Amino acid sequence: MPRDYPDWSDLHPGDCLGYFSRDIIDYAIALKTWTRLAHVEIYEGAGMSVASRNGLGVNRYMLRKSDIAVIRRPLGKIDLDLAKQWFEQYARYQKYDWKGLLCFTLAVKQGSLDRQFCSEFMLRWYRAGRFQPLDPDWDADKTPPSFILVTPMFETVWQSPDWKP
Repeated sequence: MPRDYPDWSDLHPGDCLGYFSRDIIDYAIALKTWTRLAHVEIYEGAGMSVASRNGLGVNRYMLRKSDIAVIRRPLGKIDLDLAKQWFEQYARYQKYDWKGLLCFTLAVKQGSLDRQFCSEFMLRWYRAGRFQPLDPDWDADKTPPSFILVTPMFETVWQSPDWKP
């Protein structure tokens, strides 16, 4: 039986953290993807995560403990040094990809190349670390947060007892 809250000390660098809050953006994503998982971040270690947060963009953030729904652990090896290098060189400080989120939600065209939304960032971060959670030809711009729930490349290490995908 899962605990009501995760044991934060059990997190590993590279773990994918899935969230659902009650804001309008999360509800829009949930409606589009038919799941209640609306945001993902990657645990970096030392109480920090890397993510593209709504309105803030791509950066390193303090671990967000509120609204956590699920923690999924990659089953393959991730080259964390390469992922961090890519993050610092290409992704960090990019703005949030509102256009891409809209395009993803409406299933048309492509978002901005110099901006990223959360699951777009997640897929690119894993790929930069030579971990392939999805088909290599799958476009990051078309990746919903819920894909971490269906790919066999992750295992669930914790899930909120109140949350149902």
